[in-house]
Amino acid sequence: MSSKNLKSKSLKNISSLIQKESRTAVLFVHTVAENMNMQITDIRCLDYLMDVNSATAGDLAKITGLTTGATTAMIDRLEKTKFVKRETDPTDRRKIIITFINKNFRRSNIATNFFEKNIPKLLNTYTSKEQELIKDWNEKLISLFKNEIKRIKNIK
Repeated sequence: MSSKNLKSKSLKNISSLIQKESRTAVLFVHTVAENMNMQITDIRCLDYLMDVNSATAGDLAKITGLTTGATTAMIDRLEKTKFVKRETDPTDRRKIIITFINKNFRRSNIATNFFEKNIPKLLNTYTSKEQELIKDWNEKLISLFKNEIKRIKNIK
């Protein structure tokens, strides 16, 4: 087999593995949400809020892909279970600010525990140079996904 064919086969194998990883990650989040009696979008929203602490309802709609009505329902669920609080933006009363308040969620969240324990272990099996490559790869893949999401939304 020529080196060109080997490279093509290798790229197909890597692409297939990326698709498998993506499917497995979706199944993992679904399983975590199911275990916690929550919806996937609720878990994703809380994950985002743990990173940024506060966001507008519009920001949450964007990162979850939900409509404004579905976002309101999600916020209602999260507020009812004391994961978030909802406040009017002091500079613009039309905006609602959602703030993550349940610090115990981080400890009880299976997904957070998984990432905090297992990902560093896995990354430590690579050299610093390889870790930089993994970081670069993930940043570029995130960018590809974001650009494709924008492209797909513009098809309508």
